[in-house]
Amino acid sequence: MTTSKPDFQRKLDRALSSPKLATALGRALPTFREKRATRMNEIDWPALRADLTRRKQAAIEDLPALIERFTEEAEAVGTKVYRAADAEAARRIVSGLCRAKKAKLVVKSKSMATEEIHLNEHLLEHGITPVETDLGEWIIQLAHERPSHLIAPAIHKTREEIAALFSRVVGRPVDSDPATLVAIARTELRESFLKADIGITGGNILIADTGTLVLVTNEGNADLATSVPPVHIALVGIEKIVPSLDDAVAVLKLLARSATGQKISTYTQFITGPSRSADIELTLQVGVHGPKELHIVLLDNGRTALRDDPATRAALSCIKCGACSNVCPSYQVVGGHVFGHVYTGPIGLVVSPAHHGIDSVAYEQNMCMGCNACDTVCPVSIPLASMITDVRAKAIERTGMPAPKRLALDQWTTPQRIDRLTGLASRLQAPLRTGGLIRLPFGKLAKEKSLPALSEHPLHYRAREIASTNPAAPGVKVGLFPSCMVDRLLPGAGYAAARVLQALGAEVHVVEGRRCCGLPHLNAGDRENARMMAKDAIAALERASGEVFVVPSSSCAITVADDYVRLLADEPEWQARATALAARIVPFTRWAATRARERMLRGRPLGLRATYHDACQSANVLGLHDEPRALLRDVAGVELVEMAESSVCCGFGGSFSFDYPEVASRVLERKLANIAQTGVDLVITDNPGCLTHLRGALDSRREPVRVKHLAEVLWESLQPAGNGTAV
Repeated sequence: MTTSKPDFQRKLDRALSSPKLATALGRALPTFREKRATRMNEIDWPALRADLTRRKQAAIEDLPALIERFTEEAEAVGTKVYRAADAEAARRIVSGLCRAKKAKLVVKSKSMATEEIHLNEHLLEHGITPVETDLGEWIIQLAHERPSHLIAPAIHKTREEIAALFSRVVGRPVDSDPATLVAIARTELRESFLKADIGITGGNILIADTGTLVLVTNEGNADLATSVPPVHIALVGIEKIVPSLDDAVAVLKLLARSATGQKISTYTQFITGPSRSADIELTLQVGVHGPKELHIVLLDNGRTALRDDPATRAALSCIKCGACSNVCPSYQVVGGHVFGHVYTGPIGLVVSPAHHGIDSVAYEQNMCMGCNACDTVCPVSIPLASMITDVRAKAIERTGMPAPKRLALDQWTTPQRIDRLTGLASRLQAPLRTGGLIRLPFGKLAKEKSLPALSEHPLHYRAREIASTNPAAPGVKVGLFPSCMVDRLLPGAGYAAARVLQALGAEVHVVEGRRCCGLPHLNAGDRENARMMAKDAIAALERASGEVFVVPSSSCAITVADDYVRLLADEPEWQARATALAARIVPFTRWAATRARERMLRGRPLGLRATYHDACQSANVLGLHDEPRALLRDVAGVELVEMAESSVCCGFGGSFSFDYPEVASRVLERKLANIAQTGVDLVITDNPGCLTHLRGALDSRREPVRVKHLAEVLWESLQPAGNGTAV
């Protein structure tokens, strides 16, 4: 099943207009995040994560051999193992086993693999009734829906909606108290367990050394499904195979903590072959209290293709914990039925093309803002954000880009084109300009934010002035690469950054001030222009003066230092040049914090109370948190009031806030509420995108809160008293 653009828009509109969805997600997702954070604070998360990442990567590397070993060991203990190349083969194997046993009723425990191959629909077509026994799966089966979350299938439903659903099932009004709802499920499902001909499950882990199937659950339904019916069928993706028990334990140490915030799940089953006993004269008998038969279907369905592509191989390490969805700002707004296909959330965008084709997420991938929060919580270190940009590029090749956006991006590719476009735009903006902002008269975007006005004096106009104020005996030669946003929209912040660098003993030269690094194009899936711009920027910066290049935009610093290397991976010469350049790229905040600490730099205390917004890229990619706070506190004497969720996305997401203003606005409102709760009238950040987004949002709401770049505050402190803020 694929989604057309109109279908996707209808799904999105329904999600945005549903107060019930907002209530359900608002109740559940914060709890997931808080519980996970608590559990991770109890362990050495970085060490365990690194260990599990290494183990899973090794298993994927050795996967063909592990499949052979698992098959051999499992069959040695009486399990029958099958290999399914695709979804059709898997359905055929499972339904064939059911027909061979003349099965009419099967009970299922939660399994995303069976959802992936649409097994329930297939069984019904063959006269076999599947009953989901996981509470969440049963709820959505009754509602004729599909899961909206990897581990909480019915997370999109409120308890009130579930009560109404259960009322129809039992034929009487049902209270919405969760205990009452659980009791009804227990009663209604108990008979199915006893009457079922076959139990069908998925699998969390397969252990090659012993041929063992591992199931991790909380409700007890999987224990019943795997012990009461006479036959047990497990459908498991081949990527779940690990070499040994030690590897399985490494998964278990992080699976429940990442997924549900538990130290360990209620039930962890290790199933090695069908049930058996030798209690009577040591004569082995199969099928005592548990199943007489265990069948394991190893599902490929695109997994080998993922493994064979170096750009996607890491996705196979996923342990399906769902943590990436729980921290995703967009998912919090629209839910999994909009954000993904069968597999939802960030990981769903990455793996769905392999299982269901690129069309399955051709428009759904637009919901990713690129905030990188998913990367920070993944227990196996999958670079989800960058992999989603790869999916976006393929989707754009398939669907094309809206003509206005394509036209705009094409005009923002070279310094000459940028000059022409900004020259025209600066004339057109005059009637709408109010100070440094443009207040739009109408439209959805106007309600969300005012836009930054183009400066009449871009930063590159002041390059000679900046060079003329360099220290007489500099300790280092720095090239300031301002980014197009700083140069054209926030030249004051760029000037302040240059002056701070000079105060830190650097000889500063503004380099390539008119150039865009290509981040807007990369984020939009415009790989052709992004690659061309990357090469142009590399060549230009190689000619530029500077031992290091300091960038006052964390997003742009990451683009040049990280994304260029990946973007040019298929051109070894260019990739080598990108790698060499990356070693000279430093974000402003990191460079300033290191130098200020070394030089014990102190400015004039400003007597300000402010809060700090950690830009997504600064926090989630660069790991910056203490550095900007130390600069503000120690250099400028700023009193910082911490806001809740300081590193959660503000909703900008580059062009996202223009493409999907309703979604961006929901994310933004949460950020503005957190700012308001601090009671301060100044927000400080180090990323131009966040700065313009927050400043515009506060202006459109006529809020008196100011937003400044970190460099502006530092430079104000470093100037002699009475000099004002000469930026």
